[in-house]
Amino acid sequence: MDTCFLFTKYLSDEGCYSLKLSTTGELVSPPALRNFAELHDLQKEARTIVVETCENASLLELELPWLTERKARIAIPYALEDKVAQQVDDLHFAFDKNHYRNNKYLVTVISKQRLQLIMQWLDEHRLDFEAITLDWFALDELQLAISENVLLINNDDFKGCLSGDLARTYIKRHSLNQVLVFQDSSIPLTSESIKSSEHSFTWIAQGLLKRKPLNLCQGDMQHGNDSDWIIKGYQLAGALFAVWLFSLIMVNALALYSINKQTAKIDEQIATIYHQFFPEAKQVISPKFRIKQLLENNTADGQTHFWFVLNQFAKAVKDNPLTVEQLRYQNKTLSVTIVSADFASLEALEKTLKNLKLKVKQTQASTRNKQVVATLELM
Repeated sequence: MDTCFLFTKYLSDEGCYSLKLSTTGELVSPPALRNFAELHDLQKEARTIVVETCENASLLELELPWLTERKARIAIPYALEDKVAQQVDDLHFAFDKNHYRNNKYLVTVISKQRLQLIMQWLDEHRLDFEAITLDWFALDELQLAISENVLLINNDDFKGCLSGDLARTYIKRHSLNQVLVFQDSSIPLTSESIKSSEHSFTWIAQGLLKRKPLNLCQGDMQHGNDSDWIIKGYQLAGALFAVWLFSLIMVNALALYSINKQTAKIDEQIATIYHQFFPEAKQVISPKFRIKQLLENNTADGQTHFWFVLNQFAKAVKDNPLTVEQLRYQNKTLSVTIVSADFASLEALEKTLKNLKLKVKQTQASTRNKQVVATLELM
């Protein structure tokens, strides 16, 4: 994708200087002062970088261990308070990890009012942009370049820009440094220089394209207008509503599944008990009513028969060395699970019960730990 560069040095209501480079850095549209209609055409199918002049900013180094974003935003302004002329509350401090070297921050300091003015101007004229940076970030280390009437400096002893007599004095004192000069450079030189026939804005744009320049839009100065925030707010609200609705459906579905599972388990238990009372029934029909009716009809007669069978069983086991594990009375039948020493003792018990006028039916018999376990139905 092509990249459009807007230079804010001559920013006005008439427009600003701009140019466009291809992905490989070739000049697509040369530097020129363009009005807003032309700027919008220039931005089509291209990303936009806004280039502020270094004349309106300061570049300061601060030796400090790398801090988290929140801590750095608090510590850096007050650490540099003695190095700036304005109140720190009126200044914006920009930095990033790419320009942190040798335990030193490279901090760009610019007036909040200036940065807000640029962003307001761009928003008012509907000029979208990806980042705002400085022309200085096009320089290599130990490089000097003259852009119009400004000397851009990236040296160990100074980082930033100078103009007028200060620029000429600096060049004289650093005669070993070759200076890049362009067709628009207006500072006279007596030392050796590297001349280029292109415009300095073209060289700056090409330098920024191949590097990772610092984006000034960070911290409290992140770019975004009210409509963007409204749209993002609606999108976030929609996403949260979708998550809430999905969670509600899932919770209710899980609850319904759990209830259905418990209901099925209870239905199975009811069916088991129901068929114990009504073994010939093919389906469960009004279990509460039918069992209640059966119990009411058989209460008196059932109790008399129960006590009779239990009394006869007690007589039979009185003198027999056996253990009763379980008793269950249903449908006028006493089901008894007993443990005897051997099958002979079991047969003797059955014979005694029959002599006591009880009907005896053996439903189960097995051995366990050299003993006999049997279930007898007594009627």
